[in-house]
Amino acid sequence: MSSFYYDEELALVYKIGPVVASVVENEEQGVSSGILVHTNVKVTNFRREKIRRTLSEIYPANKYDIDSAKQEFENKVLAKLLGKATSISQDEYDRIKKRVEPQVPSACSS
Repeated sequence: MSSFYYDEELALVYKIGPVVASVVENEEQGVSSGILVHTNVKVTNFRREKIRRTLSEIYPANKYDIDSAKQEFENKVLAKLLGKATSISQDEYDRIKKRVEPQVPSACSS
């Protein structure tokens, strides 16, 4: 499930996809060498400019398990991205989105 954030100072709205982690194995040795953690991010500003990116980080498997790697990713990478943004509901996100994203007229309207 996605989470939503709003930074009033920067006038940015964030939609963060679920944080996903998977084990990366060394094919030659058949052992896990790291944990890949990633999420999809969409950022929209009030000039109707959108950015979509996938953020990812690899954590060493000998220092992290999947849950601790995800927690570290959220605490470091996402926290740095979001800065002072506050969590908002999906309804609030949808209201802001209607204001900042252009509405495409329907081709079937009469």
